[in-house]
Amino acid sequence: MRAAFLQCSALMQQRNGATMGLAVHNKSNLDGVVRTVFGDSVVKVLDRDNKLDLKGITIHLLTEKIQLRKLEGPVVAAFVDPHKLDKIVSSVGVTDIVLVPWAAEELPIYLAAHPSSQEIFRSPPLDGSVADGA
Repeated sequence: MRAAFLQCSALMQQRNGATMGLAVHNKSNLDGVVRTVFGDSVVKVLDRDNKLDLKGITIHLLTEKIQLRKLEGPVVAAFVDPHKLDKIVSSVGVTDIVLVPWAAEELPIYLAAHPSSQEIFRSPPLDGSVADGA
């Protein structure tokens, strides 16, 4: 999630933009990893106002029910079902989508629909090799 936000920030800077989206399935998805990465105060404002101005950057919350007609900039899609992604990220002007899949099985589905995508970060597998000292 942190790598996705940093990538989104870099994309905004490349395009001299100051607006990004944060797409989640619904507001309850702001708890957990999103809250851990962004913090309580950020999540509280997004939950209340669907928008946050933070150090010159505007973050818009997008869900199946919360839509924007226009959003000039990239979107971090956090744990969004790849089959519902187009519905959630339907704003005109979206420049990039940085997907954080919920499960490894979702990545091939997304890549099949968006073959020009590139992987920017992958967590190490949780297979015990690190804990075993390997």
